[in-house]
Amino acid sequence: MNKKALPPSDKVKKELYNIYQSMFESSVSLNKKEKMLNSVFGFEPWSWRVVGISKEAIREFKENNFNYKSGTFQRDHYFQARYVTLRKMLEKLMPIDEWWNWYWENDKTILVTKTEHNKKSYKFDKDIIEIDWTLGYFESGSTMGFNYAKKREGEFLKKLIKDKNL
Repeated sequence: MNKKALPPSDKVKKELYNIYQSMFESSVSLNKKEKMLNSVFGFEPWSWRVVGISKEAIREFKENNFNYKSGTFQRDHYFQARYVTLRKMLEKLMPIDEWWNWYWENDKTILVTKTEHNKKSYKFDKDIIEIDWTLGYFESGSTMGFNYAKKREGEFLKKLIKDKNL
C-alpha cells in the first residue's frame, strides 16, 4: 500500500514563495526566471502531479508487461500550458495565497504517450481515466520525469484495468 501523498506544508509554501519573490525581483531575464522557477518546483514530489492517465498510455504499459519503456510516456499540462502558469506568476508579484492557488490549480498533469502529447490526439472526456494524485503514483522524479515502479504503479495500472474494464 502506498503512503498518502500530501500537498506541501504551509512552511514549504512560504519557503517557495520567498524563492519566487526573490526571482521576481531579480534582474535576470524572464526566460531565466521561468527556467529557475520550473527547476525549483521540479524537485518536489507533488510537482506536475498526475491526475489522469490516457487509455493509450495504459495500453502501452500493458503491452510492455507493465515495465517502464523509456521515451514512451510524458506528463502533459493539459489544463494549462506550464509556460502560461509561470509567465502569469512573473507578470506581477502575487500575494502568497493568490500565487499558491494559481500555481497549484495549474500544475496538474495527465500521463499520456509521447505521440499523444506531441499531436494532442486525445480527448479528455473520452480518453483519460482520472487518478487521485494523493494515492502517490507517478510522483515527480528528482530531476525530471516521473517515478515508476512495476511493483507499485504497475500493480495500480493492473487494478485500474480490471476496475474500469479496459
